[in-house]
Amino acid sequence: MVMMNSLKEKVANLLHLDWAALNLAKSTVGIAIVLVALILFSTIGAFGFTVAFGAALAVTVAGGGPRRQRVTALVVFALAGALATLLGNGSGQSVWGSVAVVFGITLVCGLALALGPQVGKMAFLINLWMIITVSLSPILYDPLNLALGFLCGSGTVALLLLLLPKTDETEADSPLSWSFAPLRAHMSLHSPIMQFALSRSLIAAFAMWLGWWLRLAHPYWIALTLLIVMVPDRRLATHTSWARGLGTVLGVAIGAVVLGFNLSPITLLLMWLLATLVMLAVQSVSYTLYATILTLDLILFYQLLEADVLFNGVERLVATLLGIIFALGIIGLLEILAKRSIDKKGFLS
Repeated sequence: MVMMNSLKEKVANLLHLDWAALNLAKSTVGIAIVLVALILFSTIGAFGFTVAFGAALAVTVAGGGPRRQRVTALVVFALAGALATLLGNGSGQSVWGSVAVVFGITLVCGLALALGPQVGKMAFLINLWMIITVSLSPILYDPLNLALGFLCGSGTVALLLLLLPKTDETEADSPLSWSFAPLRAHMSLHSPIMQFALSRSLIAAFAMWLGWWLRLAHPYWIALTLLIVMVPDRRLATHTSWARGLGTVLGVAIGAVVLGFNLSPITLLLMWLLATLVMLAVQSVSYTLYATILTLDLILFYQLLEADVLFNGVERLVATLLGIIFALGIIGLLEILAKRSIDKKGFLS
């Protein structure tokens, strides 16, 4: 009886829709960025493509606080994002190159959690963006221009923030409070943050290699799922895993039905843009719904590219399940290590 009630509660949580979290403003801005990126790509190439996305990500992490500190953070974000773009896109066509880049950047971004939640958020976005640039390399391989585009896009946001009129007379005089002391304190294998960062980077690199070894058309999908699912909080990771798995299955099923109507390319393009709009709007409404629309969005995208949609749908489902299994396995291992560490300290005291 208890197990049945627990199962019902889990299903209810997976299917719960928080319509108050519907964000039409975010979806409108997001679709505008997509359209601008496509227009810039068609006119000035790879550089223009990442100008739009670099600016969008910079706005996302701009945050609050003293202006000089925010500008400095954005400059660091622009430089780090440009470097991740250069390395990710440049290594995307090499097995061991992509494995090494995924390991290195994931490790550094994981350790950034020691510097606080805002820096952790910036690092997480850079980590995901790096995987995206790896995924772009088969169809858009131009590391230098993509990196310069990201640098200019996010750097422009930092410049605009610096030039905006002051809203507070003391704003410009606010002292910077950057310190790497918290990071140095976690440069030990006994640190939970180091354990999390190292284990995530190792398994992400392995997932990248596995994708190549399995000869997947998109070897980065397993690593991408892993990075999204694997968070320090196991309860949150478990919920995200179930939601992502269920959403992927539903998205593949809906995509198969939609494509069964043999729609024209123009109709498919409009449906893809609509799916992108809805996906951005419902991200906080329900992660299950978001994962469903995301999968449908990708299937429509591959159909526009005239790829093997059925294969891509099944491949994504397999990759998602593998990423979830790896993420939960590592999180469970970290919990065991943490428990042993606590027990050892209690015994010694």
